[in-house]
Amino acid sequence: MAAENPAIPANPWEYAAPRFLYKYLTPERFHVLTDCRLRFTQRKLFEDDREFKPEVQNLGTEEEVRGFMEANEYFRQLPEELKGQVVLRLFNRAGEQERVLGIAQDHLVSPDIFVTLCLSEALDSDRMWEDYSDHGRGFVIEFDTAHPGFSLLTQPGRLGRVFYADEPLRTFLGSYGPAAFFRKRTRYEFEREWRSIRAISQFANVIRKDGDEPVYLSAFDPKCVKRILTRPGSPMELQLRIFVSVDCRYRHVSVNNVEVEMN
Repeated sequence: MAAENPAIPANPWEYAAPRFLYKYLTPERFHVLTDCRLRFTQRKLFEDDREFKPEVQNLGTEEEVRGFMEANEYFRQLPEELKGQVVLRLFNRAGEQERVLGIAQDHLVSPDIFVTLCLSEALDSDRMWEDYSDHGRGFVIEFDTAHPGFSLLTQPGRLGRVFYADEPLRTFLGSYGPAAFFRKRTRYEFEREWRSIRAISQFANVIRKDGDEPVYLSAFDPKCVKRILTRPGSPMELQLRIFVSVDCRYRHVSVNNVEVEMN
């Protein structure tokens, strides 16, 4: 059995955020600046179906199963003999742990009642511009995380650093928890992501349209925007320069070109 990856911390939200975090946007999302609102995205809308649901090797150790039974109201009321039979079946009947693990994962509701805002500490990554800013034709908002207004994007909720690993979690009962929301596969390491996680019940601004997924929006304070960044030759540069010069909310913001490393 593989050990837990020691590089994955128990509480990714306890890491101090970098002074600046970046949001990559396509040209069509210019309205983010005028509306001063950003979308928090549902797990099901991400490319990776393992978002919020990393792979798990086993249901749990015997100690973890017994601990779960003591904590669970239904199992706690069962006779000790019956609980013992459940444990014996789990660890002695071929395929039983896999079956129960599948049921547990299928009925897990927490990944679908939280949404996330993805930010990055990377500004010099060509791949980020390619993948998330329409091949460099879009723009990037630089947020000053030390400004009090940035807290509108992180509270309520948790802002945490994303860690990358391909190893499955050791057990569902012992390893799965809030930290799983800050874990991604190593093929996404180029993103150098930080994410703000929030429960959908905590959003006052929700757009609902028949046939579409709800859109969860959080306001942000323009005062926490430090710069707006474009690639050299961006078709948006002039539009953005005019915008910050006429919109009094962004008079303190500069528009800058940024050179990036090819990767």
